[in-house]
Amino acid sequence: MTRYSNSKDSKEGYVQISADGKKILYVSDLNGISNIYLRERDSTGKVTDRPITNSMNPIDQISMSRDGKKLLFVSLNKGGYDIFSIDNPFERKVDMERLTPTEYVMDMKDYALKFGREFDSTTFTSQSTGLQDSKFLKDSTLSANTDQIEQDSVTGDFVVSDAVKSEEERENENAKFYGEDVKVDLGQTTVKPPDNLSAPKSLENPNFSFLDNVNPDGSFKIKKYKVKFTPDLVYGNAAYTSFYGFQGLAQIALSDLLGDHRIVIQTSMVIDLKNSDYAVGYYYLPKRTDFGLYLFHTARFVSYGVTPFNSFLYRYRTIGGTLSASYPISRFKRIDAQLTGEYITQENLDYTLEPAESKTLFIPSFSLIHDNTVYGYTSPVSGTRYNFTLMASPKLGQDGIGFGSLLGDLRTYLKLGDGYTFVTRVTGGASFGPNPQRFFIGGMANWINYDYENTTIPIEDIQDFAFSSPGLPLRGFNYDRLSGSKYAILNAELRFPLLRYLVFGALPLGFANVEGVAFVDAGTAWSDNLELTKKLPDGREVTKDLLLGTGLGARINLLGFPFMFDVAWSYNMQKFSAPKYYISLGYNF
Repeated sequence: MTRYSNSKDSKEGYVQISADGKKILYVSDLNGISNIYLRERDSTGKVTDRPITNSMNPIDQISMSRDGKKLLFVSLNKGGYDIFSIDNPFERKVDMERLTPTEYVMDMKDYALKFGREFDSTTFTSQSTGLQDSKFLKDSTLSANTDQIEQDSVTGDFVVSDAVKSEEERENENAKFYGEDVKVDLGQTTVKPPDNLSAPKSLENPNFSFLDNVNPDGSFKIKKYKVKFTPDLVYGNAAYTSFYGFQGLAQIALSDLLGDHRIVIQTSMVIDLKNSDYAVGYYYLPKRTDFGLYLFHTARFVSYGVTPFNSFLYRYRTIGGTLSASYPISRFKRIDAQLTGEYITQENLDYTLEPAESKTLFIPSFSLIHDNTVYGYTSPVSGTRYNFTLMASPKLGQDGIGFGSLLGDLRTYLKLGDGYTFVTRVTGGASFGPNPQRFFIGGMANWINYDYENTTIPIEDIQDFAFSSPGLPLRGFNYDRLSGSKYAILNAELRFPLLRYLVFGALPLGFANVEGVAFVDAGTAWSDNLELTKKLPDGREVTKDLLLGTGLGARINLLGFPFMFDVAWSYNMQKFSAPKYYISLGYNF
């Protein structure tokens, strides 16, 4: 490996080599503006670098034809980038051995002297760019006579004998080069608006004036960062129904410039504060560990009873808060910890003589989370993700709720081809203690045309409301097909493109990226004894606590909403059931 460039204060790139390998063209901003340079050896064997362009606009991205007779490059022209060409670039010459340095480059030496930094003197001392080592210049007066760089063919050392012009000569030369009528005085700059426009109000506003921002030595003052929140998201809507009356939904997210602090405000108003949801959260994000505080109030309405015709409407109000911390172990793995406190009340809105009940709960939890998945159109197409959570509720008082639970969710995504993915998911949980959690399995998340196995939602008291958890999806069955303090579910899906694009002629309606799925689901739930299968009197074996289902489905965005359509058949190891249809909102897991 051979190093061709060793400059500290200029950039070289886009090298093009001649057909015989004896000459090279490259781009360098040696004088402060990117131009094209030629490196070659003269008749005495000396290595020289000279410019072949003298553009006031930066030149970039040079590309040469194979025969070396045409060179293309990109340059800014009248506010836009255009492509230009040069014929016979290796033979092109300009009337100067080096380009005149810009004011910026001239000032770089002064800053180097002031802050004690080495400065690459190549700009002033030679027409070679980057071939000589950087040298610190102590003289403030330099002459303009230059000599070429000699390179020892054995050691590769370079010897430079040079000086540049004085400050006065350089200013005169710049004036002649750029035009003797060009005079720029940056000391007193004024803005003159067009005749038909008034001066911008910002020029009259003292808040836009930069005062007291420079130290006596000319360096800028360093001021402490001040947190100032600005909105990231503001969303709201309003509605009216004859049953609930006026309703409103509003969300506001605020953060500072660096993203170190975040505030989230959410409200969903229904009739009054008792029946509404509202929350506010603050997140502290500048360090490796993220911290959060979230305060909330929710109101949920549940109807249940002995039969659908003998049920009551209950309101569950929850007032609580959550302290959270998240620590990243690596780019794809983290540990989350939460402590949630809740005060939950249960009220019978249909029979007001029934006394209200209430419970106070504290729920600590710890989670190990991993996620390196890569997303496709609506769901992951490759990678692995998992979440293992340990949570508990210490029993407070005689009427408290006490349990400990271990929950797990493992998903793998295997990409078989463009649009084809095979997905497996294993979920489960186990709860122990005097008041263990109840898990109920069967059905789909956000199932619109839902059916319950036991005619109603499996919630009977505050414990069920706070801690009952569904195990989904398990297609081919109703909600709450089985329940218990332990459960396990296995899902396997093959996802494939069903329709890439479909447009109807008569109606202005089209569908794109319709995805198909073929799936197999298996699951079980139990509390004490688990019996997956049983034998019939005739000796045939059928499922008991084991639920098996299979089917086909489609995923489509319809009118901006993600719809999932599935048809599934349950299987008891002897026969398939009648088909069960699922229409639900959401995306694939």
